[in-house]
Amino acid sequence: MTKKKSVGVVGCGAHAQIAHLPFFKKSSECILRAICDSDLRKIDYLGSKYSVPKRYQDFQEMVEDEDIDAIVVATPNYLHAPMTITALKYGKDVLCETPMSINLREAREMMRVAKRAKRHLLLAMNNRLRPDVQILKKFIRQGELGEIYYAKTGWLIGTREWILSPGRMESLSRSGGAFLSLGVQLLDIVLYLLANKRPKTIFASVHKKEAEADVEDTAMCTINFADGTLLTIEVNWSLLFEKDFLYCNVFGNRGAALLNPLRIQKELHNELVNVTPKIAQKNTYRISYELQVHTFLECLTKKKPQPPISSEDGLTIAKISEAFYTSAKKKQLVRI
Repeated sequence: MTKKKSVGVVGCGAHAQIAHLPFFKKSSECILRAICDSDLRKIDYLGSKYSVPKRYQDFQEMVEDEDIDAIVVATPNYLHAPMTITALKYGKDVLCETPMSINLREAREMMRVAKRAKRHLLLAMNNRLRPDVQILKKFIRQGELGEIYYAKTGWLIGTREWILSPGRMESLSRSGGAFLSLGVQLLDIVLYLLANKRPKTIFASVHKKEAEADVEDTAMCTINFADGTLLTIEVNWSLLFEKDFLYCNVFGNRGAALLNPLRIQKELHNELVNVTPKIAQKNTYRISYELQVHTFLECLTKKKPQPPISSEDGLTIAKISEAFYTSAKKKQLVRI
């Protein structure tokens, strides 16, 4: 019988509370052994809620704990790389939130350390595991939409939905701008759907609503693939509007699809026909979080040499992100 893995979670913010703690606790494949956060009241509350035996304020103490086999890094973006690298060096397997780092140099170092330490480094790319994304992936892979030639995606957040307190603004400034915080999530979905295509060039633009801000609140880009496929991305976290827009549209020469909610249309006998399979739309994220936990633990216990979500995927995103900010700074087209 395979011994259950002991897991620790560092960073107990909203995402950890939604996506990691409840599902690692629920899993029969592991033991939620420890949590770590600088906020003592938070770890006391969450430790009691999820019956977590070990609670740390010092991350160094957590990684030195020999009872912990794997660590989930759910801290702000700028801490992903240093915490992941430290955990890997102490022999821990790691599930790291995306983006894996705030620059390409750190991403490469994370992969180098993981390889040298012979530890697993997976990224929290749960969007790939959503049932609607999986269905669309299957349609594209089987050629149901024909040759994909254009995709567009965006995440536009109204100020009422995301209030930027001084503390939140400081964290965002240190973690990168709107593209790193929002754009990479969308980029991940599209790259997964178009896995057989290679990004070639990017042209990016950014905007700061407040001139003194350290990072952009608006980011847009056009990515050209080697085969001529075109992708556009737009993100913003401070629109003067009362609601969010989150979309991902994919267009082929025989059909098209969109997410949120899933809708697939094909050309049949010169008519456009809705061929969307029935799916439980409300539980897509919950299912993806459960599958993410299972995928990570399955990789650790069965030692799969090729995990379905790996650091290689994150490195590609890091390369594109680096090119994005280079293009925005130089205001010119940049090769990826």
